Amino acid sequence: MMKQFALVGKPNSGKSSLFNLLTGLNQKIGNYSGVTIEKKSGKVDGMDVVDLPGIRSLKSVTAEEFIPKKAILEYADSQAPVLFVCNGMMLEDNMMLFTEMADLQIPMVLVINFKDDLEKNNIEVDAAKMAVQVGCPVILMNSRNGDGMDDLKKAIKENKFQVPNAVCRSLYDEFSEDTVGNNFQALLTSTSTNKSEVFENDFIKRQKIVNNIIDSTTKSLENRNDFLDSSRSIDKILLHPVWGLLIFLAIILVLFQSVFFLSGYPMDWIDAGFASLSELANNNISSEWLASLVSDGIIAGLGGVLIFIPQIAILFFFLSVLEQSGYLSRISFLSDRVLSKFGLSGQSVIPLMSSWACAIPAIMSAKTITDTKERMAVIFASPLMTCSARLPVYTILIAIMFPSEGTGFFNAQGVMLFGLYLLGLVATLLVAYLTQRRSTLKTVPLFSLELPVYRIPNWRNVFYNVYQKTKSFVVDAGKVIFVVSIILWFLLSYSPKKQSFLDEQYQISQTQNQDQNISRDAFDLEYSYAGYMGKFIEPVIKPLGFDWKIGIALISSFAAREVFVGALSTIYSVGSEEEGLIKTRMQNEINPDTGKKRFNIGTCLSLLLFYVFALQCMSTMAVVRKEVGNWKYPVMQFVIMLVMAYVAAWLGYTLYG
Repeated sequence: MMKQFALVGKPNSGKSSLFNLLTGLNQKIGNYSGVTIEKKSGKVDGMDVVDLPGIRSLKSVTAEEFIPKKAILEYADSQAPVLFVCNGMMLEDNMMLFTEMADLQIPMVLVINFKDDLEKNNIEVDAAKMAVQVGCPVILMNSRNGDGMDDLKKAIKENKFQVPNAVCRSLYDEFSEDTVGNNFQALLTSTSTNKSEVFENDFIKRQKIVNNIIDSTTKSLENRNDFLDSSRSIDKILLHPVWGLLIFLAIILVLFQSVFFLSGYPMDWIDAGFASLSELANNNISSEWLASLVSDGIIAGLGGVLIFIPQIAILFFFLSVLEQSGYLSRISFLSDRVLSKFGLSGQSVIPLMSSWACAIPAIMSAKTITDTKERMAVIFASPLMTCSARLPVYTILIAIMFPSEGTGFFNAQGVMLFGLYLLGLVATLLVAYLTQRRSTLKTVPLFSLELPVYRIPNWRNVFYNVYQKTKSFVVDAGKVIFVVSIILWFLLSYSPKKQSFLDEQYQISQTQNQDQNISRDAFDLEYSYAGYMGKFIEPVIKPLGFDWKIGIALISSFAAREVFVGALSTIYSVGSEEEGLIKTRMQNEINPDTGKKRFNIGTCLSLLLFYVFALQCMSTMAVVRKEVGNWKYPVMQFVIMLVMAYVAAWLGYTLYG
């Protein structure tokens, strides 16, 4: 009895939709060993099924397509069966890959997908006649609504997989007289100097054979409503150098407005929910240290992970809609010309733009970039884009630098904020450019796109994709953040000094500084492990205009940038929800060395520049580690950006301090 089979097909063939339809929720998602390419597997009637990543040709050279290529060659050796999925509206192009699979003599069933599109265009495919031509069963299918699923499941259950005809035997005269399958593998692994010429001849021969098969088994009826012609008509507008760009900007504006504004309420609800849980823990756990651990460590740690869910879910929802509708390829085409000046392609535009919301989904969505060198450059540089976590830091520091004095709509505050966003964008593109130039990874010199026809998204697949991506983030990144949050809680909550020493020192400080009214929380923070760390790093950060209190906030905010404001709230004995009072205390803070205000223009500018460049987000580092498969890359990323932040902050304070 057959135990396993795989799904193989080109991108945009509907293969993953068919996989979801076959397996339902009985599947799991992971990564191939040592790489970040997504691996899907599941169960169908007790049999294992693997959804191999989309591949354009067995002659592909990209790292991403090497994974399915290697798996297919292994299937050829073991004679494991394959379900080959074709896009019915791009039959000629998809069948080219099928002929390559056929020459490996792998048992197959050929599925021609998007049966509904064929019917709408009055295109008729004689599946029985095509089965005779190709030498294996052919099934017409619609992966969106399951039409044809009964025939497909019957073919799988009865193991009707058959070895197709080897369609290009004459090609292998240039190699040896072994079996066709072995000869094609020899072609794929050949280092012959005439390999390019052989591939070109191979392509021409296959194209002739595929055209003959399609011409003899398909026909277009009268009164066609050709989707391809309709797509071309739409593309005349959407790919227009002027109108296409304006429409693109409008769509992106809607997307980002949705990510920011639609996520606002659910993020507030999640934040409020965890705040209630924290209060509940404090009120009902009698042990003070345990209550603090649960409320400030565990609950805060989980909240720090789950609060990102709305942004991630909304972003991947719109990305899935754009992808399945066929427009995502057009966005890449439009942006390719600009990004090419920085060594990037149009495939980078979506990950980079999504970084304005959060670098985490941006890094996760970098899987869509086929060029390994480009993908790694985007992963490395995308944290420099101004994410929403920086906004609390930016707004409070800008408000201190430029107090609002009714200067109208256009004022220094708005210009400064715009400048920070622009600086982040420029830094991202320059770092991506330099990363690519320094990288030793193999690159793909040409950026090619297959523009699918426009269609209504498969909503079942869209929501399932959102579910899987969100689940992957919570489970994988959440583990690291959970541990880090508990460590930070410990550093902020405990002191290396004995309690009697702290009590004595607090009484002395109250006597000597009666006019300052130092709270016990602020005092204990100074003598905590984190406080000592702040004192320890003070000589290093002093050239930037920072003191030990700012140092504590910096250390605390390495978990997440927005923690900076909350840490200052504790340091200055002000509730974190009272932002106005935080600003007042910061404005009134005096530098004891100079007798002047601590948060002058130089210090504020130094902090702003520090947060523009520094990678102060543990969750981002955790996701980078997940995507690249090791800690070396995120650690290098962290160190380089920290150096950039330090130099920029020093320059800012030196010039204006």
